[in-house]
Amino acid sequence: MTQYWLLLDIGNTHTVAGLFSEVGKVVAEVRFRTDPLATADEYRVHLNQLFAEHLEDSIWEVAERAILSTVVPVLEKTVRGACASGRRPIEVISISSKLKRDFELDLPFPDQLGADRLANVAGALTIAEPPFLLVDAGTATTFCLVDARPAYIGGAIVPGLDTSWRALQSRAAKLFSVELIRPQSAVGNTTETQIQSGVLQGYEALIEGLADRLLRDSGLEGAKLIATGGCTRLITLSPRFDIQPDLTLLGLFRYGLLNG
Repeated sequence: MTQYWLLLDIGNTHTVAGLFSEVGKVVAEVRFRTDPLATADEYRVHLNQLFAEHLEDSIWEVAERAILSTVVPVLEKTVRGACASGRRPIEVISISSKLKRDFELDLPFPDQLGADRLANVAGALTIAEPPFLLVDAGTATTFCLVDARPAYIGGAIVPGLDTSWRALQSRAAKLFSVELIRPQSAVGNTTETQIQSGVLQGYEALIEGLADRLLRDSGLEGAKLIATGGCTRLITLSPRFDIQPDLTLLGLFRYGLLNG
């Protein structure tokens, strides 16, 4: 009988939940806003409602185990509570540096590395040979360098697109809110198009430029470039970037295989 795993990637702003078969096939995927105040019962009901249009049975009757990555620590307890309640408790594996993995952490303080970044490295190893540079464009934008061993050797963290945009709005009183649509030209001729250019094309330039600098300083020039994260839907990166929307979920699945 086929087993199914519930994969949860909980970010600061949004959560992505996927139901995978034990052979790695995506059965269903939903996305919703992260709520740090949600109770275990609310989380259980909400996930069941979101998956209802994709499944004949309750998600809690289908899933055999849950693999969790969260950058919101309080929600780990919430998810564990949701998975433990009901007549059919579900095992939860929470990603950390202490779990079994198939790459090294060449860092002075490996325990500080976030679960999302660990999952992204695992996901990238599912689809590509190292070395590579991973970019996760979310609330914070993270850069992860993996060498040929493979070993995670470092990276960078910068404010994300939405974070930067909200900071600009809150600190510049005369700049009004605009719809974040990418202009064709970097040269804006109205305040609106100049904001759009600066925020969106400036963010693209940040990713492209910092990627080049990280590759140069690490000696990994020519490494594969992989990008993921919700903000990749708003920007246009150069063709050298392989856009992988489900990278983190793939990594969670890989961790599940290694820690069965």
